[in-house]
Amino acid sequence: MEYSSQHNLRKLPPNFKVVIPFLGHVSELSQELTMHSIEVLVQTDSLFIVTSDKNVSPIWAQDVWHDCTSTEIQSINQGLEILKKYKNRGSYYSFVKSNFGDSIAKKLKTLPLKRIKYSPKNPFDFKFTAWTILDNVLIVSEKTDKRFPFGWHEFEEDKTSPPNRAYLKLWEVFTVHGIVPDKNESVIEVGSSPGGWTWVLSQLTKKVYSIDKAPLSDKISKIKNITHQEKDAFKLNPKDYSDCSWFFSDIICTPEKILETIQFWMANSKIQNYVCTIKFKGPCNFDILKKFAAIDNSTLIHLYHNKNEVTWIKTSKTKDVVYV
Repeated sequence: MEYSSQHNLRKLPPNFKVVIPFLGHVSELSQELTMHSIEVLVQTDSLFIVTSDKNVSPIWAQDVWHDCTSTEIQSINQGLEILKKYKNRGSYYSFVKSNFGDSIAKKLKTLPLKRIKYSPKNPFDFKFTAWTILDNVLIVSEKTDKRFPFGWHEFEEDKTSPPNRAYLKLWEVFTVHGIVPDKNESVIEVGSSPGGWTWVLSQLTKKVYSIDKAPLSDKISKIKNITHQEKDAFKLNPKDYSDCSWFFSDIICTPEKILETIQFWMANSKIQNYVCTIKFKGPCNFDILKKFAAIDNSTLIHLYHNKNEVTWIKTSKTKDVVYV
């Protein structure tokens, strides 16, 4: 496997970090690390090894391993001996492509990647030891950003009810990040057709205002607590939705347009809770993301189910804010 290194892989500093990029977004992650002045010691097509002096969780990182250790190993048994000393079951990051690693994983009880049941009221969490091997150097971490190995968040999907797979983004927000509306709340969703997000929201809340010029799918439009209005999402009067406490958007528009829309609703409504997708036609626009990040009590996340987009969340319960 090809990799570039500014540092001797066998003499890494103590407590370094491993940063795993989202598939297809290595360049965005590299740019983000540069913006944060984070020194990259080793870079491959599937991970970055960086210094540990800055506490930053990059948006374009699928996972970050903290307090990593490294040991050059000469045999499979040596690797097994080291890994068996860890209390929590190991999870092998196999995308590095190591014969040593593959052989060790076969002999070690590793944590399998299993699909997650959607359960917004009971976020799934467990402890594990992340490890991989790069050029016969065993890298191990017991502290990772994500609750699931390497940020892998595949659900047991519902392939019959929702009209598209966009619903998985909301499932991830509600289950993995623990941000969920109350059942007695009313919400508005713009750009809702064909109704993937609307379907999820209808199961959790009292009423869903679904806004799109296009209709919902027939199955979704029949759900009783959904009010669908075929309107222009950018020409709404917030006063007509004064009972709403959440604003949702997966609408296809420029980042500038969704920012303008959010700012308008923040200024003209009492809504405090927002979950909105920011979509990019080309490379990530970090300048516009800085404007989103500057909004109080908000966070930017690249969900596992996001593509060339990120999700901006602002709620009265938001604790962690990611600044870019």
